[in-house]
Amino acid sequence: MNEQHPHEIGEGVMKAIREGQVHMRPRWHFLLISALSVTGACIVLLTLLYVTSLGFFFLRDSGAWYAPSFGGRGWFGLLYSLPWILIVFVLIFILILEMLVRRYTFVYKKPLLISVVAILAVVLFGGLAIAQTPLHRMLMLSARRGVLPQALTGLYGRSLREAPPGDMYHGDIVGMLGNGFLLVDEDRAGTTTVVVTTQTRLPYGENFSVGERVVVVGDMVASGTVEAFGIREIDEYPSDER
Repeated sequence: MNEQHPHEIGEGVMKAIREGQVHMRPRWHFLLISALSVTGACIVLLTLLYVTSLGFFFLRDSGAWYAPSFGGRGWFGLLYSLPWILIVFVLIFILILEMLVRRYTFVYKKPLLISVVAILAVVLFGGLAIAQTPLHRMLMLSARRGVLPQALTGLYGRSLREAPPGDMYHGDIVGMLGNGFLLVDEDRAGTTTVVVTTQTRLPYGENFSVGERVVVVGDMVASGTVEAFGIREIDEYPSDER
């Protein structure tokens, strides 16, 4: 195999330039491409953080986020409630972000798997942090009042959410009973009598009171009556915000 001397390579390049085979591009062209790439990457990253935090918010708002406190049955409830539409959207945008930042030295010198995992970690932890703020709750309440643009109002509706499993209940305690309490569901559409037994799992204690918001996993034993497999209190927002 013949190897060209660097001097010969240089002469070949200059000859190609003189003959018009190579066109020099101005510096501003590369600066513009870089600026557009950075802007696009920032927009995609912000979109990823918003959508990921929205998914976490949906899980918290439905109560499924807290169900793993009850063991395997609770973990099933969480997996069942995952917003798969949002998850697919996040995965697609992670690939887009990877392609946008792949041209930079600090990324393309890293193996593809490492850079993708790093982006995924940033998106997950960032989304979880944003979900802890009042942002999505304020937007959801505004959407219900009809003061947001239609596009945002639709995001906080039911279309992007996965309904929790049928044995999961999430709402406020409105009355105490001798062997349990009366629960009004999160949409104020009806009430459920929750029966507490000696086998009910109570990871955060059993000192429930009227006005508290709880998550219940249990089995329907009669019309409007549930025998609780597990109950835990959550304290996120006042009950009159819905």
